[in-house]
Formats: sequence, structure tokens, C-alpha cells
Amino acid sequence: MRKILQQRELQPDPWRYPGEAAEVADARPQLLTLAEAVAQGEALAPGSGVLLAPGEEHAALLPLLPKLALVVLRFEKPGEGRGFSVAQMLRQQAGYRGTLRAAGPVIKRDQLYLLARCGFDAFELGEGEDPVAALAHLAPFSVAYQPATDGLVHPRQRA
Repeated sequence: MRKILQQRELQPDPWRYPGEAAEVADARPQLLTLAEAVAQGEALAPGSGVLLAPGEEHAALLPLLPKLALVVLRFEKPGEGRGFSVAQMLRQQAGYRGTLRAAGPVIKRDQLYLLARCGFDAFELGEGEDPVAALAHLAPFSVAYQPATDGLVHPRQRA
């Protein structure tokens, strides 16, 4: 079973990706593609999850956000910055409070802190990345100088 980092803990992934076959007695919910979620519209079940592929417009998600428990933003190539911006917009402008996961073959442990600052609270690491080492890499960061969606602020700014 795939492992993810969520809320700074290593956990089994409770979701199946689109096209991923269910294992015997697999009760994990299936992530929907953006097209599937939009097609369901108002009939979308509360607690659903959506996978947003690179290049897909996040604006289509906005009316569905109150029903979504998980939004996965997929990164496909190094240097791809759109997911960082989309995460900021979903958190700060749209007020999304569910789980926001960064996923893809290029997610590396040295990106986790910046991804978290943009609003991601869950991470599926790239091939070959050690999740335990990634978690250890993220651990030293408990405060930041500028406020952001992750809630890390310098102690002087908390007053």
C-alpha cells in the first residue's frame, strides 16, 4: 500500500487513484478526475476526493469545494510551479479547509517545506524518495518569519 506524509506523519494512503484497481476487500474511496467530479456537480457525494492533473483549470473545482475532503494536485515535471499557486488560491482565496495533497513523480523532500507553506498538508513523494528521511527533513521547520496557510509564524508575530 502506498504511504503518504500527512500532517507531518507517515500514513497509509486511504484513497485509490483513478484507474487504480481495487484490491480484495479494498474499501478505500476512489479519487475522481476533475471531469468526473464536474459531471456529478450537485450530486457529488460529500467527502469526495478529486485529482487535478497539470494544466487542468482549478476554477472548475470552486463550486465543488464544500463537498471535497481531498484535492490532489499532481506535479509531472521539475520546475512546475502552477501547483504552488493553485494551492495558495484554494487555501487563501477560496477558503478550502480539506486535505490538499501534492503528488507526482517529482515531489522531493527538499520541496516539502515550501509546499507546506503554500497550503499542502499531505504529500505523495516521488519514486525513490524515502518517506522517513523526508519526514525528518521537514521536522526542523516549526516556525517561519512570514505568515502563510500552514500556520507557522515566528513567535514574535503570534502576539
